[in-house]
Amino acid sequence: MSSLPDITVALGWKPGPVDETLDENVLSTLPSGTNVISITPSGASAWVQTVRIETTLPDASTKVYFMKGAPGDRGRDMMYGTFESEKLVHEFAPKNVPEPIAWGTYKSVPDTHFYICVFHEMLEDLPDIHGLGVLVAGLHMRSMGKSRDGKYGFHVPTHLANIPNDNSWCDSWEEWFAKAMRRMLQVEDASHGPDAELKRLTDALFTKVIPRLLRPLETEGREIKPCLIHSDLWPGNIKADAETDELMIFDSCAYWGHNESDLGPWRAPRYRLGRPYVREYHKHVPVSQPEEDWDDRNLLYAMLVSFFYSNDVDPRIN
Repeated sequence: MSSLPDITVALGWKPGPVDETLDENVLSTLPSGTNVISITPSGASAWVQTVRIETTLPDASTKVYFMKGAPGDRGRDMMYGTFESEKLVHEFAPKNVPEPIAWGTYKSVPDTHFYICVFHEMLEDLPDIHGLGVLVAGLHMRSMGKSRDGKYGFHVPTHLANIPNDNSWCDSWEEWFAKAMRRMLQVEDASHGPDAELKRLTDALFTKVIPRLLRPLETEGREIKPCLIHSDLWPGNIKADAETDELMIFDSCAYWGHNESDLGPWRAPRYRLGRPYVREYHKHVPVSQPEEDWDDRNLLYAMLVSFFYSNDVDPRIN
């Protein structure tokens, strides 16, 4: 795997006049008269370069941005998917998602691509139980029933970390989720090699478990409506703004799906987002019917997340 280019080279940044401080295509996405004060590393990622860009405007006010970049065709698709995903989540939760500004390709390094949004200084504490429940419930309820033609999926490909998702539209939730699970298992097989026991178990997963748990959501007079799913709600993507204490969610890998699927990551003990958070969420959004299947559905949704982490070769995780 090739290493990422040094971000300051990719940005074309060096001290000097404004037209030399930032790649021309990046600078064109910012307000006219922007003066770049500094570009410094921000956060850590195995898949993208991340920086904080501090600027001043002609009125002497300060504006700070977060930007990430990645090379190649996959980098372009990642930045495009990030922008489309964050833009839509921001539309339904404008106070709780860093405002997306743009995505594009560096003029100075045509094979490197960027995504830029407003920067927020954030706290590292676990999110407030009530605040997170209200935030995620609000995102789901405000977006529920507003997907394209009532279908499940997303209008562009997205990436969960570096893993591309097949977001093509489906008429049923069972169909879309099974497709997503097959995709993750294909990556699992490519990452770790064939496993006869896993093959036997996953055959049953697709022929028995998924139909048994998801088909009843949309049969025998029951229905669910697709809502916008963030899909990567773990503590690293949920933090309070250091100035306002407002909870922020970011790094979404959005799709239109069953609202309960967003709670799948919370089942993992390592995240400490367990049942108190789930109970708070369901104070605002009722459990889908059949209610007695909730725990098994949640375990199924958590499995998809677990397969993702099995495939993630980020050494900070594995």
